[in-house]
Amino acid sequence: MKIGLLAYHSAINFGATLQLLSTYMYLKNHAHSPIVINWVAADLEESYSNYTPAVQLSAHKQLRKFLWHETPLCRTEQEVAEVIRKEGIEAVIIGSDAVCQHHTRRERTVFPCRTIIGIEPATSDRLFPNPFWALWNDLLPHPIPVAVLSASCQDSQYKFFPKATCEAMKRQILSYKYVSVRDTWTQNMFAHVTNGASVPLVTPDPVFAFLHNAGCLLPSKEEILRKYNLPEKYILLSFINEKSVSQQWINDFQKITKADGCTCIKLPFSQKEGFGQMRKTISLPLSPLDWFAIIKYSAGYVGNNMHPIVVCLHTGTPFFSFDNYGLKRFNGLLTSDKSSKIRHILETAGLADWRTSCISRRYSAPVPNDIYLRLRTFDLDKSNAFADIYYQKYKGMMSKILQSFNTNAV
Repeated sequence: MKIGLLAYHSAINFGATLQLLSTYMYLKNHAHSPIVINWVAADLEESYSNYTPAVQLSAHKQLRKFLWHETPLCRTEQEVAEVIRKEGIEAVIIGSDAVCQHHTRRERTVFPCRTIIGIEPATSDRLFPNPFWALWNDLLPHPIPVAVLSASCQDSQYKFFPKATCEAMKRQILSYKYVSVRDTWTQNMFAHVTNGASVPLVTPDPVFAFLHNAGCLLPSKEEILRKYNLPEKYILLSFINEKSVSQQWINDFQKITKADGCTCIKLPFSQKEGFGQMRKTISLPLSPLDWFAIIKYSAGYVGNNMHPIVVCLHTGTPFFSFDNYGLKRFNGLLTSDKSSKIRHILETAGLADWRTSCISRRYSAPVPNDIYLRLRTFDLDKSNAFADIYYQKYKGMMSKILQSFNTNAV
């Protein structure tokens, strides 16, 4: 079966690339013909070019040619429908990733700010409707089956949605052959907008199956150590800014690890180097495959963002998460981490002690020695057991998606 994949394939984001590649390789390994639907909103593309170093942007474009097969570029719903028709795509999988977002003006209101009240901009991929919601299916001569895989609404404050928006979303959600979400916040959003008609299962991020689906693409440990001049034993630090830790915190942590024969390495984000001065830094451009391998072969990861934690859980790598996800209002005066994907995953895994939320103004960084002790006492048995459970859930999810495509009704 020729199956279209609609996700953040052009995102300059390590996790987004690995998610899509995992799904793509799963389908190839199961004798299907996957093709990435090359929808890129013009304003999103402009955003990437504005906030991403040119070397990383160029490297990602070249890597896409190597990793998967794409359709011609699409900008509109009509162009997506046309490329589906011309390519003979028989079904579409949307996701994984933040493919069901909607952020109302009320949610994006900033107060106080220089103009007293302001509205944060949002690119069209973060506003309903857009092609991630599959309205292009109405433009096809014959609608095709659509599945939504481990979707996230990325902290969308769904209780602010107007009634008309909820009704339009409900129509789309109920038209899907299969739908699952990545976290309970998104699950609650779907239940809210459909008045309980759809309460999707929470299913794993595809990166939890990456080694099974695409492990053959990874470089070896020897190749990684040689290419990046890394020591045998190293710990990765990766912080977006000084809101999680200070430079003094980093200095103290480096002293602790050095005394134990371990070197701290600064791991960059896909769009910038990250915060802090360290003895050694891995620079951009960096391939998502190398990024995954660098984490896998490390003695531990300490820092922000979700996908490094997913990679650690999947590969049995110790970690400590400085969780930067959640809702912030009034310049951080009101915060809540209930929507955090990291919180959901680690509480489910029984590993909540390896996480701290750092979004509140009252936040204070944990003592460096305590964090190093967490790495040394990481519960690997519990982590591995959770990873195996999630892999089994992943296989069940993919099996159900393919079964849903084989039924007659759309």
